[in-house]
Amino acid sequence: MDGSRRTGDNFRMSVPFPEEKTQWAIMWVAFGGGIVAATHMGKLPVALPDIMAELNAGLVMGGWIASMISFTGFALGLVSGTIGDRIGQRRVLILGLLIISAGSLIGTFARSGEIMLLARFIEGIGYSAATVAGAGLVTHVTSDKDRKWSLGIWSSHVPVGFAGMLIGGALVLNIADWRTLWLVSTITTVFWAVVAFFVTSGWRRRGGGVGGARLVRNVTACLKQPGAVLVAMCFAIYAAQHISMMAWLPTYMREEYNASPLFAATVPAVVLLFNAGGNWMSAWAMGRGMQSWLLLFVGALGMGLTQFGVFSTSLAEELRLACALMFGIFGGMIPAAALGSVAVYTPAPAQIGTMNGLMVMGTNAGMLFGPPSLAAVRASTGSWNDVIWLVATIAAVGVMLALISRPLERRANQ
Repeated sequence: MDGSRRTGDNFRMSVPFPEEKTQWAIMWVAFGGGIVAATHMGKLPVALPDIMAELNAGLVMGGWIASMISFTGFALGLVSGTIGDRIGQRRVLILGLLIISAGSLIGTFARSGEIMLLARFIEGIGYSAATVAGAGLVTHVTSDKDRKWSLGIWSSHVPVGFAGMLIGGALVLNIADWRTLWLVSTITTVFWAVVAFFVTSGWRRRGGGVGGARLVRNVTACLKQPGAVLVAMCFAIYAAQHISMMAWLPTYMREEYNASPLFAATVPAVVLLFNAGGNWMSAWAMGRGMQSWLLLFVGALGMGLTQFGVFSTSLAEELRLACALMFGIFGGMIPAAALGSVAVYTPAPAQIGTMNGLMVMGTNAGMLFGPPSLAAVRASTGSWNDVIWLVATIAAVGVMLALISRPLERRANQ
């Protein structure tokens, strides 16, 4: 039984997955894997000034180092999803964590900006695999009544992991250097891969994998869903703003507020916790029937307005910090809405990994181009205040895409 029914020429999920009882241990281990993967994004902002100084990397090179982990997610998001559909999300999750560890170990011994870029590229391969597989695993091991809530919780793995590493990384840097931080991250990730191996060892996906020809059809079928493509683009717009803020906020705090490294890491960590709150609030709203397009719209509009406050030199410091916290809440509404829409747009259950891959491809596209773009504007103008127009324009595009997706989501639900 594939849990699907035919509607015209497309498939729509009526009973997406056959699990009658949620396997909570596996769900939480997958969530933990996502958190561990996200720590490798969070470890960079607190260490970036030291890395740039030691490796003689400029501001733009620093931006590419910050976003390189996203390059492979952009390039390989769909591939990771289809591989997960073929060989199983469990295997891809574990393999992804081990690849992240390999890249982090290379970065530990990097002596140039180019080697660090290579290390972050390898980490990106593992990050893409682990996060796509993690979302697929959560989807497969949860029952119908628990799935939306679980995916909402899953969507918070980035802010939770990022925030935890901002604080933990700053504490490590108070007593050691950034290379020690990289080594600690490597060991932690290997440990969680072992945990995932044993906890998930008894789980087998029902129905098995799909063949190579079917994989091509899966990709084609998902890309033919215009609503899903628009949601992935909304995810990209969100990610471009979010990762830029998180990557450069510690540097911004140190330059504008003359903040200590610990305080400069604490502020974005708190913003990320507010972001996680936005994830959970969005999941709660979807569980009560709110449509994804509306959450995408409100989130994009709120992100645009609050960024005016964050980078405006005319506001008091307290108001700018308050805007940063609100930026976290509004931004957090978007990932849960995007991942929650996967069940709406996925043509058939066997394509869930591919559709998750499309969403990861979208978010990594934004994370790839966001930090270098903001850095280029800051470097060319010499003022953080001048980045307002860039981030406002990006947010406006997100608002328009959300509005365009409205009739497509309504049609898919019908």
